Amino acid sequence: MVTSPPPGLYWAIALLMASLVLGSIARAVALRNADAARRRQRFASLRTWWMLAISVSAALLAGRLGISLLLCAASAIAWFEITRMYGARPQDSRAIGAGFLLIVINYLLILTGQLALFNVFLPLASMFTLAILLLLMDEPEGYIRSGGGLLWGLLFLGFGVSHAAALFILPASSSGPLGPAGWFLFLVILTETDDIFQAIIGRLFGGHKRHRIAPVISPNKTWEGFCGGLLVIAILAPLIAPWLTNLGQQPGRFGVSESLQPVVAPLLVALLISAAGFFGDINMSAIKRDSGVKDSSKLLPGMGGVIDRVDSLTMTAPVFFYFLLWWTV
Repeated sequence: MVTSPPPGLYWAIALLMASLVLGSIARAVALRNADAARRRQRFASLRTWWMLAISVSAALLAGRLGISLLLCAASAIAWFEITRMYGARPQDSRAIGAGFLLIVINYLLILTGQLALFNVFLPLASMFTLAILLLLMDEPEGYIRSGGGLLWGLLFLGFGVSHAAALFILPASSSGPLGPAGWFLFLVILTETDDIFQAIIGRLFGGHKRHRIAPVISPNKTWEGFCGGLLVIAILAPLIAPWLTNLGQQPGRFGVSESLQPVVAPLLVALLISAAGFFGDINMSAIKRDSGVKDSSKLLPGMGGVIDRVDSLTMTAPVFFYFLLWWTV
């Protein structure tokens, strides 16, 4: 589970840090004339980006164990946040405690390489465990809200996010210049880049808000932002794929010629990640609006809580995981 990282991983991490340095400089320049409150918020967010980048880099160097521990902690914290957001009943405490245990077992399956069991364990175990524990409380009032809210949280924040760690035991991602770490980085870079550019381009070209996609759930999401984020990662994906993965070098679907595979496969991934990331984001936005909160917590200064950081990953990780299973069969 702990192996020596490939030499190329050090270079990939160094490039990520260099990009963050450039981004930090650009932000400092852009905020030089901003008001004090905005500067504080933006620089708090920047410090959090540094903290997250360092944490992910350290986890990557520790391989499957490091990423599993990091994402297990993220899933557990996000699980705690969502149970507070929707207002769990006092009698739900046993089900909430069982949720933490199920999340840990789910990541232990990844650590021990139990891919087949991983694919079914958390959905089935969550469904039966939560139902039984809630029914034993003999309290029907609020049952469907608690049962639905808890199951929703485990499926997205536990099972969905954990697919990013499961890339380390997926046969299709075992090869490539950086091994499984490269596939993980590919997923995270595209997901976060799409998030960032959806926001930036949405602000630049969607300020009139006439083209909102979900005006009630997420008023800042516009078609301009969505298309802009998709365009950016559609350009980025074929450029970084050969450095991080061997995506497109295996036999693929649709009878695509060998010469086009290195472009077609990353472009399909970019399209899927952009769409999945968008719905992952507004899915959590809908939960927050229903709960009457802006951020899931204040754990990450300038960003909110863990849910606010992994919302897109709840859908991009499983979509990317199962795309690889399907594409490389």
